Amino acid sequence: MLARALPGRVAYALARVVAAVFWAANGARRNAVRANLLRVAPERTPKEREALARRMFATFAESVVDAWRTGEVTIEGGERLTDALAQGHGVLLWSAHLGNWELAAEALARSGLDVAALARAHEDKELEHYLDDRRRKAGVRVVGRCPGGREARRVLRGHGLLALLGDRRFGVGGRAVPFFGVPARLPAAPIALARRTGAALVPGFVVRTAPGRYRVQVEPAVSTTNGLETLAAVLERYVRAHPEQWFVFEPVWDESA
Repeated sequence: MLARALPGRVAYALARVVAAVFWAANGARRNAVRANLLRVAPERTPKEREALARRMFATFAESVVDAWRTGEVTIEGGERLTDALAQGHGVLLWSAHLGNWELAAEALARSGLDVAALARAHEDKELEHYLDDRRRKAGVRVVGRCPGGREARRVLRGHGLLALLGDRRFGVGGRAVPFFGVPARLPAAPIALARRTGAALVPGFVVRTAPGRYRVQVEPAVSTTNGLETLAAVLERYVRAHPEQWFVFEPVWDESA
C-alpha cells in the first residue's frame, strides 16, 4: 500500500531503510551474500565488496517497490520465444533471481504469450496467496514447485512455454558446473525436463535499467548437451555485469563440489 501511495522517491527511501534493517538483523543472509560476491567480484577490495553487498540489499528493496507499483518493462529478443514455440516442441525459459522476475513474467504474458511458471513457495502464506492472485490476474499460471512435476511436463508436452528460475536448487542435489571459475551446484532437473520433452531450452534474464524500468533479454536457445554448463556461462555474463541485481541470499558455492 505504501509503495503505491507514496511518491516514488519517498517509497524508495523507505525501502532503503527497510533494507538497512534487514542487513543489520540477518547475519546469515548477509554472510551468504558476502561469500557469493567474493566469487563474483574477487578483483574488488573487501571494502568495495562490502559496499556492493549493501547496495544489493537496497536494490532488492527498491525492486520490491517497483513490483508493487508495476514498473515499465521492455522485451528484447522476444521473437526467439515465438520462433521456438512455432517449432511445436514447447519452450523451457531458464532464468535467474536477477532484476525483477515477477515483472518479467507479467510483461511476457501481456505480450501475448501463454506463460506457465514454476515458483518456490513462500514461508509467508499471506504473501504467497497475494502473489498467486497477482500472477493469475496478469495471465501467469503457476503450475508447480519443481521441474519434475507432472504439470510442468504437461505444459511442455503440450507445446507451451514454461518459465523457471534455475540458479537456486529446488531441494537437495544439483550438479556441479563451472561458475565464476569454481564448481557450483545448480539444478540439473530443468535440463532433464527439456531433454525428456523435446522442448527448446532458452535462457532469458531481466535487469533493472533505471528506477521502475526493466529490460527482458531473451538469449538464443542452447543445446541440452552440456546445457547446464552453457546456461551457467550465460548467467555468469549477466551476473558479472549486474552483481548488485543478483538477489540470491544463500550460499551458491559448495566448496566440497
